[in-house]
Amino acid sequence: MQAAKLWKYLFSKEHLREHYYKKIKPKPSIGLDRITPEKFEKQLNDQIEIIVRKTNNNSYHFTRYKQLLFLKNAFKPPRSVCVPTIRDKLTLSSLNELINGVYGKYCKTQMPQVIIDDIMSNIEYYDSFIKLDIKSFYSTICQEVLFKKLKRQIRKKEILNLIKKAIQTPAISLPVTDTRNSRERTKGIPEGLSISNSLANIYMIDIDKKYSCKNNIAYYRYVDDILLLVNEDEFDDLKKEITRDVQNLKLEFNEKIDEGRIDSGFEYLGYKINSKAVTVRQSGVLKLEQSIEELFREINNKNINYIEWKINLKITGFILEKKKYGWLFYYSQITDFSLLFHLDNILNKFVKRYKVDGKIKLKRFVRSFQEINKALHSTKYIPNLDDIDNKQKQDILSKIYNIDLKDKSNEEIEMLFRKVMKKEIINIEKDIQNIS
Repeated sequence: MQAAKLWKYLFSKEHLREHYYKKIKPKPSIGLDRITPEKFEKQLNDQIEIIVRKTNNNSYHFTRYKQLLFLKNAFKPPRSVCVPTIRDKLTLSSLNELINGVYGKYCKTQMPQVIIDDIMSNIEYYDSFIKLDIKSFYSTICQEVLFKKLKRQIRKKEILNLIKKAIQTPAISLPVTDTRNSRERTKGIPEGLSISNSLANIYMIDIDKKYSCKNNIAYYRYVDDILLLVNEDEFDDLKKEITRDVQNLKLEFNEKIDEGRIDSGFEYLGYKINSKAVTVRQSGVLKLEQSIEELFREINNKNINYIEWKINLKITGFILEKKKYGWLFYYSQITDFSLLFHLDNILNKFVKRYKVDGKIKLKRFVRSFQEINKALHSTKYIPNLDDIDNKQKQDILSKIYNIDLKDKSNEEIEMLFRKVMKKEIINIEKDIQNIS
């Protein structure tokens, strides 16, 4: 759809109000202005009026983002994630809707499970692989090149100006002690904004189209990680060609390149793959085992219902707001069933080691995997938190999380439930972080 038509619809008062309740309210965050979700909602009409007026007269400015730093490992600098104010979050989310409406599938990131499934359907036709990752991808994107690409399909200056302001707004970590060095970002795009992944994918759109259309290779990209399946006779030429194309975008690959024969196996997106089987790389298995044992260690210090609930969530995962969360959901493409039996045996050892046999009732990885892949829409074994009623939510909050619900309204209970489950999502996703 044309960008100008989308702009008129998406940045109307009616749509912004609807979008707030659908996308922003369930996942609020507090930016540097310190306006809480409760205060923002009381001001909602005025805030939407500001967005509509200022985006249309080119006077909208984003508040500096709150910077959060996440350590990936001991050998890499921390990842910087930007947190906008609630008003900016609403503006950015609507802007991302517009970008997706214009570019469609080309600005969306494929799910890892879809990528792995496609790899396995193509792997028999190739004997070699090349795995490359772009160095400091988000922070090295050239804004000038990005806007040349954007202008191919977006000509309305209000949209381009809003995107420019969004990516050039600086981020500040708390506590704020000195704002003098808070300058506009002239290189790269910030991570953590709703538009970040879409813009990064648009930046790579020409490379994605070129290599996806080649008949002699299989090409995959997940953010900054690129995998090529190729036959040995074309191996060297392909590596030189894609390196040159990436350099033309003012990007570069990390020096360490993983390459070799497919029969020897390779790792991609946390999976370990060869021509015969798909499993989970060893570090991913150990990370899960350690996180489960950490819960067993707390068994005598906390509510046992809470520990049982937390361990079972790690085993089965869960569904919330039609999204799937959990280790097994992420690794649903494995064909190595011996791994599932191994994990169930580990559970049995933990139960005996921490002397809770008969005290807690744990689910099983083997059964969970079967339910996910064969009966997800009908199973009761995998918690679908979209299907439970208010009474069940009350029971979870009071009996598992020990939350006093006295005099709480149904709306307050719903908000509390979403709040605790948001924390569980963060916790459960730690088991599959740093997959690349």
